[in-house]
Amino acid sequence: MNTLNKRILKKETFLAALLSSDGNISKACGQTNISRTTIYDWIKKDEGFKDKVSYVSEELLDMAEDQLLTMIRNGNLTATIFYLKTKGQARGYIEKQYVQQTQMTMPIKVFDLNLKDEVVIR
Repeated sequence: MNTLNKRILKKETFLAALLSSDGNISKACGQTNISRTTIYDWIKKDEGFKDKVSYVSEELLDMAEDQLLTMIRNGNLTATIFYLKTKGQARGYIEKQYVQQTQMTMPIKVFDLNLKDEVVIR
C-alpha cells in the first residue's frame, strides 16, 4: 500500500473514531494513535477532510436537536422554553433587559487625580 492510500485510510479511520467519540478530537486521536497536530494539519491542507470533520459535528447537532424535539413532544416545559428562546426569537420569544435611566437629583463629585481638582456633574 502506498503512502497516499495509507493516509486516506488513516483519515477515514480517524473520522469513524471521531463519530464514535461524539466529536471529541482528543479521544479520537487516542483511539487511532494519530496526533492532534496531524489532524489539524490535515484540516488545514485538505478541504475534503475538513468538510468531513464538520459533517461529524453537524451529525451530532442533529442528534441533539432530535433529543430536544422528543423532550418537547413529551411535554417537557424546560425544553419548550429553551427552544422558543433560541428558535422563536423572531416571534417575540426573547428575554430583553430594559434599563431605565432617571434624571440625577444630586450632583456627583468627580476628582481628576492628575489635576487634583474637583469637578461637579449635575
